[in-house]
Amino acid sequence: MPRKGDGALEATIQDIAKRVGLSTSTVSRALNGSYGVHPRTIAKVQQAAAELGYVPNLGAKQLVTRKSNLIGVFMPELDNEFVREYDELFAPLRKALRLIGKDMLIFSVPVYDYKPNSLSQWVGMRNLEGCIFMQPFGKEHPLMKEALRLKVPAVSLGESVGAKCSLVMSDDYEGGRLIGQHLTQRGHRKIGYVNGPANLPFSQERYKGFSDALREAGIEHEPTLMEAGDFSGSSGVHAARLLLDRAPELTAISCANDLMAMGVLQELHRSGIAVPGSISVTGYDGAYFTAYTSPSLTTIRHRSDRIGLLAAELLIELLHGGTARTVRVAPELVDRESVADIREIG
Repeated sequence: MPRKGDGALEATIQDIAKRVGLSTSTVSRALNGSYGVHPRTIAKVQQAAAELGYVPNLGAKQLVTRKSNLIGVFMPELDNEFVREYDELFAPLRKALRLIGKDMLIFSVPVYDYKPNSLSQWVGMRNLEGCIFMQPFGKEHPLMKEALRLKVPAVSLGESVGAKCSLVMSDDYEGGRLIGQHLTQRGHRKIGYVNGPANLPFSQERYKGFSDALREAGIEHEPTLMEAGDFSGSSGVHAARLLLDRAPELTAISCANDLMAMGVLQELHRSGIAVPGSISVTGYDGAYFTAYTSPSLTTIRHRSDRIGLLAAELLIELLHGGTARTVRVAPELVDRESVADIREIG
């Protein structure tokens, strides 16, 4: 067996081929993450390579293939407090990309102060083969407009889609519908709503699903029962005060994210209003800490593991000449303790 060290031989592709009983061409394709090689074969070859201590010559490889095997992952840089839901996407995304021999480079990008042509420079300087864009980079953001002009293979987790840009996203309309249906089925008819910024498409979709669910139950949601926040906890506090002053008869407050729901819970506690005894509260996003609030928060959870894997799969398709497509992943309702069933109450 080859050994590494002073004067020792290093493992070669031929050594790996002998170990696993495959041809050198198949081993080479597996190590390069070539499209069409079975995942079990890739895993088998990678395990043998690790056991033999095989180290690829990346410099020579790039000269031959003209590929860097680098995928840029672009995450938002925000000034206000927010929950980074996309952190849960990184593990499945990284695992899926590594299986085909790709590595991630993470870029932190200002949402509101993007420097024009930055993406072009990053793609050129790092020789990025593809890009993955997290929310809230929507189709009107200059970063996404630049990506569509460059026609670099990309996957958006926001809303942008183009000839070389696929879209994978949690179905925000369905999530809003689920939470609205959950509340109405438990007898709630006077429901306050704390939305995110109105210009964000997923804020619009969540509220549309919510209001449509109420309409199906024979309830027209009144515009005066909605307040807009900025997804921070403090905006949830402020919105709760306004809603309670305007409509003290509310039996529930639904929030477009978990952090604003935390602010609502805090304000209700400060005001001596019991949850869910007097008012029920729901969140959205399924952040890990929502299981530990008092009471534990009913919320909508994104299927982050599925979204991360799909993002990698869609990018792989584009890298191998496939066409862009859109996939929406249905979220799930997490029913906990913050919602009361008031159908039997007076």
